[in-house]
Amino acid sequence: MPRDDGFNPLFALADWTAKTSRDWPTEAKETARRALIDIVACMIPGANEPVTRKCYDVVSHWGEGRSRTIGFEKALSSPLAALVNGTNAHALDFDDNFDPAKAHATAVIVPALLALADERDMGTVDLIDAYIVGLQILGRVGQAVNPYHRNRGWHATATLGAIGAAAASARLLRLNTDQTSHTISMSTSRAGGFMSQFGTDTKPLHAGFAASGGVQSALFASAGLSAGSDTLHGATGLRYLM
Repeated sequence: MPRDDGFNPLFALADWTAKTSRDWPTEAKETARRALIDIVACMIPGANEPVTRKCYDVVSHWGEGRSRTIGFEKALSSPLAALVNGTNAHALDFDDNFDPAKAHATAVIVPALLALADERDMGTVDLIDAYIVGLQILGRVGQAVNPYHRNRGWHATATLGAIGAAAASARLLRLNTDQTSHTISMSTSRAGGFMSQFGTDTKPLHAGFAASGGVQSALFASAGLSAGSDTLHGATGLRYLM
């Protein structure tokens, strides 16, 4: 049953995301830097994969923007660039895996952050800070639902990845606690994807969907759109449904 002691994990995670210090240990920053380098190294050859090229060919007609796509000429809007680059990052399946989320975390979080950072002219220091925060939130939510979540066939890169990307995006945009809670909550509505898609083009698209969903959630919340307060722990929330 949902806990009735007044504690709301959504608000706790959102408050930490918005307010925690940017003064990270050197080891954390170095780990984030290596993860960033590693995922870009996956994205460069991933851009030549048929699934990535087909994805770009489709979404490049949906609107241009300021966010660059690795391996392609045209810059897109941040949600579309996150979609292409997330697909790109996961296309070869060489990207890192992260416990306890049991998700390809960096393939989702970094494409979301690169898209927003490009659009807002933000630098590497901000990106690394947001990556660390998003990874922590992804891990905490993963602890709440695994191993049952993945064992039941949910593709955590697609489901929990959207939440991690949303928290990272909120951090990068410096949203306040209230906006961040709406961002994380809204991202649960973008959390979907089954392991039955493994072996198809849709598996790498899952990373793109999650990255794009995280960006969209943060942008919607920053514009004042609201989301529910019980989406992580409520009787019809993530913890009990998934």
